[in-house]
Amino acid sequence: MNGREVLAPWQALWRAGARPREAVVSGCEVAFLLGFLLYYIWVLEPATHAYAWPSFAFFMVFTLLSSYLHGYGPSDLGLRVDTLARALAEAVLVIAPGLVIAFVLGRWMQGGHTLTPERLVLSFLGTYTWALFQQYGLQCVFNLRLRSVFPHPIGHDVVCAGIFAALHLPNPFLTVVTFGAGYCFCALFRRCPNLFALGAAHALSTSVLYYCLPPAVTHLMRVGPGYLLELRWH
Repeated sequence: MNGREVLAPWQALWRAGARPREAVVSGCEVAFLLGFLLYYIWVLEPATHAYAWPSFAFFMVFTLLSSYLHGYGPSDLGLRVDTLARALAEAVLVIAPGLVIAFVLGRWMQGGHTLTPERLVLSFLGTYTWALFQQYGLQCVFNLRLRSVFPHPIGHDVVCAGIFAALHLPNPFLTVVTFGAGYCFCALFRRCPNLFALGAAHALSTSVLYYCLPPAVTHLMRVGPGYLLELRWH
């Protein structure tokens, strides 16, 4: 019996256990990063802004190193331009009905601010970087790792949307909206992974909701302790 024949059973056992190990590791990463983000939102950020950049650097270094160890390449992370046109078209098709409803409701409630083209462009440009970062966390971190934990596509998209909504508590409007939007974004990323397109859809949605709906509904898009303080002021 040669060395290859001796090692064959052990290699088969290792491959058989690869998926459970991947699920456990990915699940632990999701739990750790969700805990870290909740701790930052509820504890660190209200205490001082001095931890903002160190926390951002830690999140990016940790997740990029993790992606490398998991074997995710740029195309897996949606860092590509060849599918940008298709991804943008699909994203606009999905979010357009919701944005039209928000615009009509805003006019009916006589709230919000007038959404001029200038305001829309400035808000989009000012929001895009933050929206891109949120989509990076949602898709490239939570979504990809949850696929190992919940093999069924609808299952991991629902759980991922739930995590996205939890990060916007206790704002009731944003919690509901981000659950629905998070699910749609995850489904879009599954169909055609493109982070740049989803960042644009996210920034556009945020701009329209912020300007069209009254602050009494959106609570100025605040979450965590910032939302509670906004309630006290009003």
